[in-house]
Amino acid sequence: MAETRQPDALIDALEREGVVVVDPETDAVSTTEAFEADREVYYDTYVTMPDDEFHQSVAEVFGLDSPEAAAERVDELGVTREEFATFLTLRSTVEESYSLPELTTMAQMATELGPETPVPDGVEHLDDDSYEAFVEGHRRCVVTVWKLFCDPCEAMKEQLDDVLSAFPEGVPIGGVAGERSPEFCRSVGVNAAPAFVLFDDGEPVEIITGRTDPSALAERVEDVYGS
Repeated sequence: MAETRQPDALIDALEREGVVVVDPETDAVSTTEAFEADREVYYDTYVTMPDDEFHQSVAEVFGLDSPEAAAERVDELGVTREEFATFLTLRSTVEESYSLPELTTMAQMATELGPETPVPDGVEHLDDDSYEAFVEGHRRCVVTVWKLFCDPCEAMKEQLDDVLSAFPEGVPIGGVAGERSPEFCRSVGVNAAPAFVLFDDGEPVEIITGRTDPSALAERVEDVYGS
């Protein structure tokens, strides 16, 4: 049996495959735009997929006996939907031959490295580990969703000051990267960006998706929170 390559060798492999790029000045490693564009297709498929279908897919890919067995492995290993989507992307795009353990490790690496966040400055950056504390810590708050390669997102970022002004003073605004926060997106049923999820007493009470004129956004917010 061939020996599994070590992490440093796998990082080199990811760079050769065009999955990651290394900044020559800082040595910082991040995923490439081309890889993220490929991964988005898988991500959009699996982020909102019902659990039974997700576990069935995991069982088929890894040769497990049943969706129930897959569910146990997912829970035991803490496998995220993002890691699974990344694994499938790697499997479909890499040119060299890698063992299953190598591909799994490479998927974990690529998921952890990730791209530069699409969340704009001006909102508190959140993720699947921090959004619950943010929501629970405020009676009213807003969590926004942004994605890479999203023209409507970029258009709204150009109007960000007006967008933020659509929300009442004192209502904190956070933001998640849709590609990297599947648990949040699944919990509120959001699979589009940009999105604005308005919370009241810990519950999502309004979800606004797509490019929205700031004045129209302000009207919808006022309907929920008042002036």
